[in-house]
Amino acid sequence: MILLQYFLMAWLAFLLIFMVMSLLTVMQMVRFGISGMGTYASTFLFLILSIGTILACSTYFLTVDWSMSVDLFGGLQDSIYFNP
Repeated sequence: MILLQYFLMAWLAFLLIFMVMSLLTVMQMVRFGISGMGTYASTFLFLILSIGTILACSTYFLTVDWSMSVDLFGGLQDSIYFNP
């Protein structure tokens, strides 16, 4: 049995990595991109979509009971396919 809190912490760790990588991406796009409206529009679109996705996930995560546990391999012992 694995607590759902571990999945939340893994998501937060991946979110931190994503934020660092997206900061580097935005810096590269603005600094080395062709100076024009297309560069700024694509950077803005990237940021808006990223923020929207993170907010949508965070809103959903507020409804989850993180004190629950999950059994990833439950029922394998009783399966006909699991024969050690």
